[in-house]
Amino acid sequence: SPSTLQKGLSAKSAMIVRTTVEIVPETNTQLSGLYKSGDIYCSQCEAEGFRRITYYCDRPDVMATFESVRIEADAESYPVLLSNGNLIEEGQREDLDGRKRHFKVWSDPFPKPSYLFALVAGDLGFIKDEFITMSGRKVNLFFYSEHKYVGKMGYA
Repeated sequence: SPSTLQKGLSAKSAMIVRTTVEIVPETNTQLSGLYKSGDIYCSQCEAEGFRRITYYCDRPDVMATFESVRIEADAESYPVLLSNGNLIEEGQREDLDGRKRHFKVWSDPFPKPSYLFALVAGDLGFIKDEFITMSGRKVNLFFYSEHKYVGKMGYA
């Protein structure tokens, strides 16, 4: 309530809240939030799964932008790192044991409820196509799946 806000803040003040959480997707058997299915990390945030990833007001009327989602993983085991929006940065580094890691940063500036947040990391195949907008802009489209199903994706 406004009476519990710090001096100088009002109920309409903007603020940034940063949290640090620790989760274990490998032991998440509810298939909600972030979990590991086989060799692929996946997210399932509908209807209330996002709160299993981090603290959040996980309601459909709470809209947020996901403007800087950084995913980092072992480059050999998880060559594909996906999230909502546009890829804005990517790079590589070595960990302390000399293993190659890579990262990608995704930005989705359009407000949406948390149940639409998505994250996938794994060794996936893809097919590519393109779409031309009404204004004539070319948009590249990528469709991902497990390698064994890539040949069937043209029908989907």
